[in-house]
Amino acid sequence: MTESAHDDYQLPAGFERCSKLDPVVQAPTALERTRVLVTILANPGGCPWDEKQTNTTLLKNLLEETYEFVDTVEENDREGMREELGDLLMQSLYQAAVCEKDATDPFTLDEVCDRLVDKLITRHPNVFAPDDDANAGKEESAEEVLATWNQMKQREKRRKSVIEGISHAQGAFPRAAKIVHRVAKADDSELFVKAMLRADANEDSSQPTPDDYADQILRVIQQADADGVDIESALRNRLREVEQRIVELESGAR
Repeated sequence: MTESAHDDYQLPAGFERCSKLDPVVQAPTALERTRVLVTILANPGGCPWDEKQTNTTLLKNLLEETYEFVDTVEENDREGMREELGDLLMQSLYQAAVCEKDATDPFTLDEVCDRLVDKLITRHPNVFAPDDDANAGKEESAEEVLATWNQMKQREKRRKSVIEGISHAQGAFPRAAKIVHRVAKADDSELFVKAMLRADANEDSSQPTPDDYADQILRVIQQADADGVDIESALRNRLREVEQRIVELESGAR
């Protein structure tokens, strides 16, 4: 953003004479304006509810806003994306404001941003190769870029397992899809198949167990990944069609 973002911004009607908003009006960019406003709300003298929030209490909102943004993208709702991406940004800024107030290990948004910049540079070594490097300006495919990213990530985090770092907090289905995708790229292509073997599996049983049902889902996820299908996205889109059809059928029955 340029200085014009600051020059052109106008406070909502009726709030022009609030001195608390002076730092917001004086912020040089739209992003900094947003950060300043969130900081005001999250600190003493701001919003009582915002002030008492923790990184943990904000997680529910963060997840909800993330999924709402996903909805707008998959529905190609451009106006909705404008709003939901803002809400997602707000959650990130609130988390950062809470981190800055931590009594034992505080850190600032600037530190977060600097770490992100370092990560983006080091994980794109060909893009940012020294001018006199033989690889400078070399074109790469999207697949090669992704492979380099994963290699750099593995090296930076010193992971001992291909599944290390996969969040246990996410739902079982997206977690399964992540595990399958990670393992599929491992050197041992049969690793996932071996891991699924169960001593108590009974393929001939007429009464499937819960594990049998789970294994069927895992096999579908594995096949989708092998075929290059984003199974999570496919399932969400299919559910939208089913939901719409349910509503239509309910309306027709009235």
